[in-house]
Amino acid sequence: MIIDKKKKIKLGKGYYNIIVSTYNNNRIRLSYINNKERHDLTINLEDVYLDDGRVFLDPVVKKDGILKELKKKRIIKDICGVINYNYIDIPIATLNMGILRKYDNAGVNNHLQKIFKVGDSFE
Repeated sequence: MIIDKKKKIKLGKGYYNIIVSTYNNNRIRLSYINNKERHDLTINLEDVYLDDGRVFLDPVVKKDGILKELKKKRIIKDICGVINYNYIDIPIATLNMGILRKYDNAGVNNHLQKIFKVGDSFE
C-alpha cells in the first residue's frame, strides 16, 4: 500500500491520510489509512433516510478522539443529529467538501462523478 504526500491528520502517534470512496447506494464513504492499517469513519445504513451532504459516523469515532481531530481540521462542519439504530447512538455529521478535497481531491471527484452519472440516467 503506497501512501503519497497528501495532507494528513495526526491520530495518536501516527499520521493518516483521509480516503474518499462511495458505497453501493452512492453515499460517501470516508476512511483513514496509513501503511499499516485502514479504518472507516462512516457507516452505511442503507435502510435509513439521509439528507445530501451528510454522513453516518461510526460510533467509535466519538470515543477515540478522532471526531475532535476531524472537527479541528474542519473536515466535519458539525454534528447535526443522532439516530438510535439497533440500540446504538450513531452521530450524523455534515461534511465540508472543500476542505475534504485538500485531503483526497481524486476521491471526491470520483464520488461526485459517480453520483452525477447515476443522476443523469434518470432524466
